[in-house]
Amino acid sequence: MKTIISTIILSLISTLSFADGHTSGKFNASGMGAWKVNVMNAGKGDMSVTYDGIAGLSDDTADSIFNKSTMHCIGGLTLQAGKFTDETGMCRFDLFDGESVYMKYEGEGTGGVGGTGTFEIIKGTGKYENITGSGFSSRQNLKSKAPGFSTSMNQMSGEYKY
Repeated sequence: MKTIISTIILSLISTLSFADGHTSGKFNASGMGAWKVNVMNAGKGDMSVTYDGIAGLSDDTADSIFNKSTMHCIGGLTLQAGKFTDETGMCRFDLFDGESVYMKYEGEGTGGVGGTGTFEIIKGTGKYENITGSGFSSRQNLKSKAPGFSTSMNQMSGEYKY
């Protein structure tokens, strides 16, 4: 009888500890993107830049929710003497399973070269509605031949829970 009661109690404890259904993971996604830029140039490395673009991503971890995703980002920054410390924006990741995840970010760097920053995952759709997470990002600007566009290699790594 004690064995049966112990088994029932253990089953209840196990069920309660997994009842919230949370899934978590780490990711290390990278890819390339193109961005339409709008610039107000005051000269001598001082300018305001806004951008809107899209990138395709793959992840080192094949089962990461960000593997084979795209991201659409809108953001901006202000350069002073060619440097920026105030980049902000938001991205929507369209995932392979048809759902979306949103994040906001901030960063710093050098105009025309690249930058680094942090991000916070703020929400999603469907099963990712309550997703949270955070991480680090970096980008290396590439030489673009199209006027009014910027191209870059992007890398993001972090953790998430939903």
